[in-house]
Amino acid sequence: MEMIIILFSIFVICYIFQCVIDKSHRKKYLNNLKDTRKYLSDAEILSFYKDSNLSEISILELWNEVATNFDIPSGYLRPEDCLAEMGILQIVVDHPKLQALTDIAIEREKELNKSIDLENISTLDDYIKAFAVYLK
Repeated sequence: MEMIIILFSIFVICYIFQCVIDKSHRKKYLNNLKDTRKYLSDAEILSFYKDSNLSEISILELWNEVATNFDIPSGYLRPEDCLAEMGILQIVVDHPKLQALTDIAIEREKELNKSIDLENISTLDDYIKAFAVYLK
């Protein structure tokens, strides 16, 4: 019984330590974005896709979905941003926020009724191009 308490205590301490480091890393990541990037309006975000045949509403919905999931103000994101690096501590392979976005992507894949290779989605742009609705 004593061993279980010790193991549980070690687990709790490691979890708290990981959360503190993760929060610190996320804050540093966000501060770096704020220091190095101009905040984009919706019109400026849409300009990245002006030559595409994608629905503007769909683009903004997906863009904001990623921003919300990673707790990053949407205007600081760029299409080339890597989803796995959005404020996530690199030691953690299966980060809950990345897993949550993967779960959302799987649901979207079902809704769209099309096969999407989720392993090839690494950037915000990949995510949008995979799930945005095309204009008819």
